[in-house]
Amino acid sequence: MSPKDEEMEVFSSASTEALQGSDYVPVITDSGVKDSVSDLPKSILEYYTNIEKVLEREDFENNSERELLEEKLLEQIKSDGITKILFHWDCSRVVERMLVNCSNPTLLEVGSLILPHIVEIACHSFASHVLELFIMKLVREIYTNESSEVVELAEKVFRKLVLDVANLISNTHGSYTLRVALQVLVGARIEDEKKKRKRWDIGKNSFYETKDTHPALKKILHKFTKRLVKMDVGSLLWSNQGAPLLSVLLLLLHRTNNKSLPGLKSVVSSSFEKKVTDYKGFEQFGALPAVLLDSKASYVVQSYIKICNKEELDDLYNQQYKEIVVPLSLHSVANYTVQTLLENISSRALALDMCSKIVPVFEDLLAESITGVVISVTKCCYHHGLTSNFDIMKTLLDAFHIPDEQSSLFFRCVMSMTTYEVLLEKIEYSKKPTQSGKPRRDRFEATLAGSLLLQGLFQLGLLGPLEEGICSLSEDHIVYLATNPQSSHAVQAFLSSVTIPVSAKHRFIRAAAFLTDKLVVTPCGSRIVEVMWLAADSPLKSAIAQTMIAKEQAIRENTYGSIVFKNCNLKAFKQGLNTWEESEKRKKKNVESFEKIINNESAVESAEKSVAQEEDSVGGDVSENPSSENTKPKKVKRKDSVISDKPKKSKKKKIETS
Repeated sequence: MSPKDEEMEVFSSASTEALQGSDYVPVITDSGVKDSVSDLPKSILEYYTNIEKVLEREDFENNSERELLEEKLLEQIKSDGITKILFHWDCSRVVERMLVNCSNPTLLEVGSLILPHIVEIACHSFASHVLELFIMKLVREIYTNESSEVVELAEKVFRKLVLDVANLISNTHGSYTLRVALQVLVGARIEDEKKKRKRWDIGKNSFYETKDTHPALKKILHKFTKRLVKMDVGSLLWSNQGAPLLSVLLLLLHRTNNKSLPGLKSVVSSSFEKKVTDYKGFEQFGALPAVLLDSKASYVVQSYIKICNKEELDDLYNQQYKEIVVPLSLHSVANYTVQTLLENISSRALALDMCSKIVPVFEDLLAESITGVVISVTKCCYHHGLTSNFDIMKTLLDAFHIPDEQSSLFFRCVMSMTTYEVLLEKIEYSKKPTQSGKPRRDRFEATLAGSLLLQGLFQLGLLGPLEEGICSLSEDHIVYLATNPQSSHAVQAFLSSVTIPVSAKHRFIRAAAFLTDKLVVTPCGSRIVEVMWLAADSPLKSAIAQTMIAKEQAIRENTYGSIVFKNCNLKAFKQGLNTWEESEKRKKKNVESFEKIINNESAVESAEKSVAQEEDSVGGDVSENPSSENTKPKKVKRKDSVISDKPKKSKKKKIETS
């Protein structure tokens, strides 16, 4: 057996002993379901094409017309055969469109047709789309109407899926159908289906999100999850189809406080025991956990980190990451688990230890294009207040090879993610004329990684040489950066950061104020203009307003420009400067008074909570004796004692995506 085969070897039965019982189900490597494509006559295809056009237009006077069409379509499906229709790309899409707004009887009829062939349908590339939407509609109907017939059908559908879970997991489409079914049962989105499915625009709003699982579904969910955890979890961890399912299962069990979660977590934690010592390029670091180096298993580890509490995360770092955090950060796969750990670790001491080891290797990380770890370090430093513990700016200047006299180019180097030497070559090349004698444009490429890194630095308030770089940009560069979908977020972070000096913001706005007529008519540029307006003082606002008033007609006819024109209150500016200034003062005063009301309400609420806590702690009447045992304050747990699977709320305003 080769070293690679040994690395992918399934764990021994002892690793999953805690979850295996009399109904233990091994993972099957081949489902045996052939992904066939139906060959339908031209006349039948034309019929379904015409029906799809009618369903897409939604041109029905009343529900009876729709139900009549659904009835005729179901008769045709019965005649042609449900599998033949669903195994055809165009015809399966017609059934999807019918399910989006179908009636209860139609849903039940479709279920009776699907049920005998549910495994074949779930494992088919076309038909699985229909089954996933059908499951969503079925669960939504239970929440909205609570029909006993629908509940009975749902139990039959999920019973079929549970019985054939081994076949489904071994198939790519079947595994995804199981993941969708689990999320629908819990009522929580874990994965972004739009990234997974090209056809998710049909029925995209059919998913029913809820905090409390329906009582009728809790029983189904219990049987479903019980059957899944009886699988060979050790094998699932290393398979293409099983790892994503196991990851979703961990998050959902954590959300529902399922009793099977501790056993499943123990299996994942025990997987760290398998080590590899001869991994190519990392031999000098000794034995590394194989589960962190595998592209599939590491995906499960990331979900495992998200659901661990503070004590479990501390133990995980001390036992598995502490001594090898640097090689793991430099690894093309393991670095994602390091990023997840940086974002979820709650102990300031461990965060400091982790960052102190990673910051010195910033240059190596950037050379290997592993920018995510560098960005996660900046977020971790901001969250735990570690900015003063490291000279991140000096480390990055050295990493990009920026000489002291050329520090103004630091901003361009970070945004384009190129070293000083490479950037200098590009600048020199741009000075040479083209073959026709025309001058070249000096434009650097904005990268997503560079934009994210700059956002992290601006959030930390680390400006330094970046100020000269962003404030001395040419007009061409400002327009390019402000209208680019990637770099515009970095500019927005600079203007909206509370840690950046106002003088630096005003310096940039002075250079960009006379370009607002070009920026405001673009999706990204319009956001930048609004942020500039909020950060500007009265003279700068006046300059911005005059620039946009000069192109008023073109701006008001533009979708994005008309919104900014209204938000900046430029109609009052046209009436006169005094009127506009008074209007702005009134608006500012209203905002301040509104914020004061909110702050007062929050203060009252916090006071009421503290009083309630005191009353609970004393347990009713309090004795006048201060040494009474009843007067002892009740212990309050730290908020960070448990890591939730929900993303942490940022202290800053979120950057809107265009």
